[in-house]
Amino acid sequence: MVMQKNVERLGGTKPKIVVLWGVPRSISTAFEKTFSQRDDTEIVHEPFADVYFFSKWRRSDLFGDCPEHYEYSASMAMEAIMSKVAPLVFCKDMAFQALPYISKDFIGSAINTFIIRHPLETIASIYKQNVSVTEEEFGFTALDRIFSIVTNELGKQPIVVEANRFRRDSQQVLSQYCQSIGVDFEPQMLQWETGSLKQWKPHEIEFQAQWHQTLENSTTILAPTEVKVELHTEDVEMVERAIKIYDRLSAFAL
Repeated sequence: MVMQKNVERLGGTKPKIVVLWGVPRSISTAFEKTFSQRDDTEIVHEPFADVYFFSKWRRSDLFGDCPEHYEYSASMAMEAIMSKVAPLVFCKDMAFQALPYISKDFIGSAINTFIIRHPLETIASIYKQNVSVTEEEFGFTALDRIFSIVTNELGKQPIVVEANRFRRDSQQVLSQYCQSIGVDFEPQMLQWETGSLKQWKPHEIEFQAQWHQTLENSTTILAPTEVKVELHTEDVEMVERAIKIYDRLSAFAL
């Protein structure tokens, strides 16, 4: 019903829904920022986060409690995506936040794309936030599962962005990505004013500012820098498993 209303309001043109699935600290929000510069695009930022972290169906208390989101459901998260009215709806989410709540039908209703970053770099960035994560929250197993659904079960060609390749040659990778999803690349996608991606809700302000400080102070995609990390003993096997997933998915990178 929601999609039908969108079609009617757009004069019969069905919105193109693109989802970028990522893992934490994978440069996914910076990639999302490029699409926020387009006049034809509505952005949906991590709609499943409130379900995963704050609702009565939550699977983690990493960010504490937020009672006003206790009843926030997966159907409400999906509504946040499907109710947007624009030629292009671009949704970015962590695969692990969505996977417990979505069906193959939902995945099949969108163009699914992926962003991947080396696990040693993502865990180093997580350590800088002074938090510890479970293997589920690390995100690679869920990303691998959605990738398998898209490629093996739905038979779709993979569209994968490797984070550092994107950071080194943003225009080329973004141009290829746009071509893959069937839209034109626009040069203004790579320049913006400093500031937040969106107006954060009260319960988001503190941790979003913490996790996205570099992006909020930038005006374009920043080149990668060398990352060194000493793994916590309890994370060694988790990271080793994630590296195998990274190697498998990054082989398809644009």
